[in-house]
Amino acid sequence: MSAEHAMDTRVLLDGYAGEFSDGSPKGWIVSKDDRGYAFTLPNGALIHSVELQDESVWTQIPQKDSNTTILWRNSLAYLVRLFEFELSQRSVETARNVVESFLRWIEDKSAEDPKSLKSGSLDHQGALRIRTLMSLISTLSRTGDSENFEVFQGLFNRLIVVEERLLDHLDLYQPNNHGIMLGMAHLHASTLFPASAQLRDASDWVKALYETLGQIIDADGIASENTPIYQVFYVSLIEDVLAFLVWSGQFPGKVRIFQLLLRAAQIGVQRQLLPNGAVPPIGDSPGGMQHRFRPLLGKLWSPANGLAITSSESHYLSFIAGFKSVIHKQLDELSVCWWLNGEFVLRDAGLLSYDQSDLVAASMRGHQGHSLPTYVRFDSWTTRETISFGKNSSRLRAHLISEERTADSTKFLGKLNFDGNKVLERNVSLFGTNRLSITDSFTATTHGDALVRFVFDPSLKVESHEAGSGLVLRSANRRVVVKFRGDGTKSPIGSVVKETHVAIQHYSAAATKEILITAVGTEGPFRIETEILVEDI
Repeated sequence: MSAEHAMDTRVLLDGYAGEFSDGSPKGWIVSKDDRGYAFTLPNGALIHSVELQDESVWTQIPQKDSNTTILWRNSLAYLVRLFEFELSQRSVETARNVVESFLRWIEDKSAEDPKSLKSGSLDHQGALRIRTLMSLISTLSRTGDSENFEVFQGLFNRLIVVEERLLDHLDLYQPNNHGIMLGMAHLHASTLFPASAQLRDASDWVKALYETLGQIIDADGIASENTPIYQVFYVSLIEDVLAFLVWSGQFPGKVRIFQLLLRAAQIGVQRQLLPNGAVPPIGDSPGGMQHRFRPLLGKLWSPANGLAITSSESHYLSFIAGFKSVIHKQLDELSVCWWLNGEFVLRDAGLLSYDQSDLVAASMRGHQGHSLPTYVRFDSWTTRETISFGKNSSRLRAHLISEERTADSTKFLGKLNFDGNKVLERNVSLFGTNRLSITDSFTATTHGDALVRFVFDPSLKVESHEAGSGLVLRSANRRVVVKFRGDGTKSPIGSVVKETHVAIQHYSAAATKEILITAVGTEGPFRIETEILVEDI
């Protein structure tokens, strides 16, 4: 590498810290006490710098929200916030000790048995670790602390050996948002440290990122992660790639292709938004208002992603049947989400947290968090019972079959397979915007009683309930009438109204009502027909 090129990359390195978001959520807090520094992680977990300097901490499994806590603990991203909180001899020494503690543990572990480190967040951890060390080095470089600059460069070189080993042995670079974050981190490192023998060429990472993003985002602009909020996140990721390419000035011929990809992803966001601009609580997200994108109303029919939507200024109906990737896939096959005149009628529970020890959070991601048909056998299942991330498959897999649209109606048809055999079919018909008719056809005989669940918005309160025929709910400005019937006299049909929960934001839930319609002792083909009418009052 020429002296001129080395000078150029040193200038870039000096300007790196604080220039780009690392993509992690808000909620990091650093505080100081007599022992050192306390770090509050985005999920509220608390960890102290004294603990982090003991190698044994990296093997500990936290009791609460363990997966997320391990992600943030092992990311080392709190060290960036430490330098922002206080840049002093004490904070630099603390950061060095923490990094050395982590490296001693992971160097041995990755050399002995790299597969033992495999987890759902190892790729995300690695991306943040690389970005963290680069940010610390940048800060030390621009402040002229040459001694610690050299020390942290040495730590970075050791880290890169580990990260490259994990990348190769565990095939970590995959077509999902974690993979993109990992690829971006390696692109940053290869660009700012081109002389490193451990790192691949930066242009290879530019090519890989473009090809992988092209796999994830289809011709309709839809990202394959089953969650509209992650569509928004992909827009941010592509923008971050573009910002780095422009900032570095080293890839002038590549900017335009990412700009075109960005526009497709932006349209994909707009097509999934509620008419008021909010992100719906579908998949691994509680949803919520956003003001950046304007909704693109009309229809979306994406069998490849298992997503169908019809919307206008006054209504929104989604139907889930299938997937392209199991990343962020909930047990939501054949579920509907219905919004009308500013409020939900039927909704998904969304995401409370990924804490598998929290029974409410786990059930929200299963059948119990969705308005769908199922069988008693499957109703208590979580994603653990059906989804294989390694095989990108699920034992329960639905497919969109057909759509039919007229001037005043929309009809969607989908089917559900269990282990490759058809067990259910759902026909969803929306007439006008305020009458929803659903026919659920059950064809299996070995999975227990037929069951249909509808999860209502918390604004709706039960007015009356007839166990064998229907339910009336009311809010301040609407009345919702639910009527159902079974398939003749084949099997008695009944229902129960229960309290359940929906996520209103991460780690915060609201109580609401659900109705469970059941057909006891169902044998052979059986149908449950439900009609829901919304009336203004």
